[in-house]
Formats: sequence, C-alpha cells, structure tokens
Amino acid sequence: MNTIRLRGPATSANVGPGYDIFAMALKEPFDEMLLELTNDQRITIGFDGDDQNIPLNVEDNTAGLAILELKKRYKPDLGVKVTITKHMTSGCGLGTTGASASSAIYGLNKLLNLNLTDNELVDLARMGEIASGGSPHADNVAAAMLGGFILIKDYHPIDVLKLRMPEFPVVLAVIKKSQRTTRGFITYEIGQEKLKEQMAHCSRVIHAIHTQDVEEFGRAISVDHIAEPVRSAVIENYKETKAKVIAAGAYGSTVSGGGSSVITICSANMQDEIADIMEHGLKANANFVKIIKTTTSNQGVCEML
Repeated sequence: MNTIRLRGPATSANVGPGYDIFAMALKEPFDEMLLELTNDQRITIGFDGDDQNIPLNVEDNTAGLAILELKKRYKPDLGVKVTITKHMTSGCGLGTTGASASSAIYGLNKLLNLNLTDNELVDLARMGEIASGGSPHADNVAAAMLGGFILIKDYHPIDVLKLRMPEFPVVLAVIKKSQRTTRGFITYEIGQEKLKEQMAHCSRVIHAIHTQDVEEFGRAISVDHIAEPVRSAVIENYKETKAKVIAAGAYGSTVSGGGSSVITICSANMQDEIADIMEHGLKANANFVKIIKTTTSNQGVCEML
C-alpha cells in the first residue's frame, strides 16, 4: 500500500482548567489528508481546494515538521506527498494543526508498518506544533490521534492517557484569532487561592469523566484562571454571552484551545437555543465564522475507505 486517505478530527484543548494537559476530540468538523509515498525522498505539501494561507514550506507546516521528525528517527530515505482538504477553519482554536500533524504520523505509521505505540505516535506528531505555536505541546495531537478525552500524564517522556467519554452535545462559535498565538501572554502567577481552585477544577473534570456526569463536567470546565482571562479578553461580548448561556441552562462554557472560538456544553434539547444565544452574542466579533452544533467523540484519526 502506497497511499492512504485519512480523516482528522477537530479537537478542543485545555478544556477549561487543564492548560496543555487536557484535550478532547469532536465529531465535527474535520479535515481530510491524502498521503502518497514517493521515490524522491522529498516531502511536498499541497491542498485540494482553499489552502487558507497555510504555509506550504515543510519547515513551517505542522504536518511537514512532524514528518521531518519521523524521517530523522525512523526513515531517512522517506519521500511523501501530502494533500490536505480543509473542512475546518484554521486559526480558531479547533486543533486544525494537531489534526494535520496527527493524520500525517498516523498514516505513515500504517504505510511503513512501523507499529509505533500511542505515546510514540503522539511524541512525533507534537513536534509539528512548533510550526504553529512555537511549542511541542501534546494535548491537541493526542486528542486528534486517539479520540476521546486526553490527559497528558507526563512530558518527560511523553505519556498520555485516553479516557472514553460520553458523546454529549457541544455548540461551537467559530471565531478566528486576531493574532497567531497568545501563548506568550499567559502567566502562571495567579496567586495561591486561584492556583488551588484551578487544581480542584482539574480534579473535578477527571471525576466527571469517570462518573459520566456531563453536568459536572460543564461546571468544572467553566473555571480557568490561566488561559481563559488572556484569550477571552479579545473576544467581544465573551463574558456576557457566557453568562447568558449558563443562565439559560447550559452546563458550562469556555474558550476552545488557543482561541478565539468558544465551546459550550449543554443537553441535546437545549442545543438549538444555546446556538442561537451564542450566535446573537458573538457574531459582532470581526472574525466570527459560524456556529457549529456537534458532539464529543471517542474516534481519533481514521482511514477513509
């Protein structure tokens, strides 16, 4: 087999208080990737349709960087042509870069019969994230690779745990970031009381997954003293809209990944109402794209037959 076509899911990282250690996969949206092995030892990247101004240079592309790392470790003579079909809007905190890096590594692992472990796959894929955020964080790529809810247990060496989660309704307000990344503005100097609360809510998130309690999960992800204050500051009407969806009966709401999209957890019978509140409250943002009604998912990157 010399070609493989893959589907890489959107993900929402951080998931409230779990900065760089939590992430979860979503059923929709997703991107597609076609990988073709070649004989020229070159890596080429292209798009079928709109490239959304994503870099084609291998060193500046998340899939390209991840493949370079795989070549260095396992297959120096590897040649591969990558063709990406975008169904997700990039630069919105939906893990599109992680989906590309994970799809590339997942597909090459199968094409080359490398039989890599989950941790080895994630460790390779996370190197691609340097191209987008300057840091090889593993949360998005792990959720895209494995699906479900991801807990990063350790970074030295990389050790990830997938937890199966209930597939509950999610509403996304897709908003593009006004700048490439806000990671450099985030501080850990949040004070003792907020630090304790942050840690407590991380524990609540994991407990809610284990007990399959969607309401508790929503409440737990709604508190974040590290990333949310920085990333929500550039989202017009964020605080007001969050308060309205919670008052209407949503279980929880927070910034998705690196922003500027907003993710809200709710019951199935409230999904339409919550979507309307979010659209009304957030569509004034200059980079507002659309509202998506979807669910969480236990499916990661998968082959398209």
